[in-house]
Amino acid sequence: MNIEQMSAGHKRNSRRPRLKLATLLFLVPFLMMLNPPSMLGQGFKMTKLNPFNSTTPFPVAVNTGGSVVGDYVDSSGNTQGFLYVGGKYTSLDYQGATFMRAVGINDSNEVVGDFFGSDNFYHGYTYVNGTYTQYDVDKGVVSTSLFGINNAGDLVGSYVPTSTGVEEGFIAVGGGPPTATFYGSGTDPTYAYGINISDEVVGQYIDSSGISHGFYRDASGTITEVAYPGATQTGCYGINDSGEITGYYVDSSGHTHGFTDKGGAFATTDFPLTTGVNSKGAYVGYYYAPQQAYGYLASPQAFKLSEIKTIKEQQVFVRGLNNAGVFVGQYVTNKGVTHGMMVSGGKVTNIDDPKGATTDCFDINSSNEIVGAYYDSGGTSHGFQYSGKKFKDVPGPAGATASFATGINDAGDIAGGFWDSAGNAHGFILKGGKYTQLDVPGATGTFAWGINTAGEVTVEWYDSSGYTESSLYNGKKYSSIDVPGAFYTEAHSINTAGDIVFIATDVYGNTHGALKKGNSYFIFDYPKGSNTGSAGINDSDLLVGHYIPSGQTYFQSYQGTE
Repeated sequence: MNIEQMSAGHKRNSRRPRLKLATLLFLVPFLMMLNPPSMLGQGFKMTKLNPFNSTTPFPVAVNTGGSVVGDYVDSSGNTQGFLYVGGKYTSLDYQGATFMRAVGINDSNEVVGDFFGSDNFYHGYTYVNGTYTQYDVDKGVVSTSLFGINNAGDLVGSYVPTSTGVEEGFIAVGGGPPTATFYGSGTDPTYAYGINISDEVVGQYIDSSGISHGFYRDASGTITEVAYPGATQTGCYGINDSGEITGYYVDSSGHTHGFTDKGGAFATTDFPLTTGVNSKGAYVGYYYAPQQAYGYLASPQAFKLSEIKTIKEQQVFVRGLNNAGVFVGQYVTNKGVTHGMMVSGGKVTNIDDPKGATTDCFDINSSNEIVGAYYDSGGTSHGFQYSGKKFKDVPGPAGATASFATGINDAGDIAGGFWDSAGNAHGFILKGGKYTQLDVPGATGTFAWGINTAGEVTVEWYDSSGYTESSLYNGKKYSSIDVPGAFYTEAHSINTAGDIVFIATDVYGNTHGALKKGNSYFIFDYPKGSNTGSAGINDSDLLVGHYIPSGQTYFQSYQGTE
């Protein structure tokens, strides 16, 4: 009997993606969208993993040094393993196999996996410094897969014993023949995926109804089911030396989520699958972006955030700030009255355009020139610039029917967006009294947001399927700045160094703050709230944004640094 192989495919519709991204033994159901609460509660440095520009990357394990293994589908439709080390990918291809995976890695970069041979059996292998060594429990008689390796070189995997013909888990201490074999329950098909330095093992078994159950096996051989609370199915993929477990679960609506389990304390991640975890608390798995799935490496990164308590009203949004730490934004009083605002030295000044029913302020430069938008009685938005206590309209190019002014640099150049008479959205730069229209090639709508002293502009745009993406415009071309881990990316402020802040929305509809610093991306959440977003950044890398405090309904604002 051969170990079961499942097909991999990709499906999506115009608004909500559904992705069938299952590989052999990885029984991950279709994802559909919903809105659970965010559970990240900290920051992560996010690295997109996309080996050889594959449309189906599947990272599985990560070691302490940040090296990652997994599999991908090549241009010929073959599944191949990959090794990611120091930003570079190596394709793992043993004996010309057309189905091969890399599934486990230890801190010495020793890799384990499996492949389907020409003899119609699965075979395990190890890969060390470019050398492959085949591993079989009984070559030519049973199928064998290696799934995990710890720092002592102990192996875990599954094989198909001739006595039962049903997949059974095994441990091979020291990398030799199996020293223990086991089923998760009865003789249910069992797959042992992860092993730590204490020889604690996690995996999944499949009952007679086809339902997946996660399991934990301690060093003495005692097996305990791991079931995410309220889930209909659970599968465990990784365990680190501290005993933290990672995997996926399926909720009562059939939706799939990644999870972590720290000593019985379960938490949902903001990704449909979390596979491996290393001893530093870094995770790998995959996420959904507008057009396909990508792998991710999420490495913990602390953010120092605090609530802005200058205004104690019903709702507060801080949208932007300058290098002197002067904030601008909007607040709603406890009586429901909306005001634009500037906050300087703890003093709040209302910034309300007299032509508008309500006003919102988006950005401020070092001269305390403010840009924003006011809304007339009919709800139409009009961009404005405020300087020296005077308001001036920023209506957009000729023919614009509505506008926003969202960014201003120290030279007084303004970025924003407008709608034309046909209802199409465009970005603009206003410099020296002259408008330059911005349209991302192929976009159905474009908005410009932040502008720095070099004239670089952040742009949010909508693709042909209606998905929100972001780019950086340098005066000549547009470069993608979509945040790894995000489904929708909304770029906002940019500082002199080119650091950018975002609102990043995951596939479940939760929003997070995000930061691009140099070539690195970060996602973070306010630790005592949900629906975090980041809106402004100054040259000292002070961030501002908003979140909903735990147990409350309305947004409040925060400030902080990475």
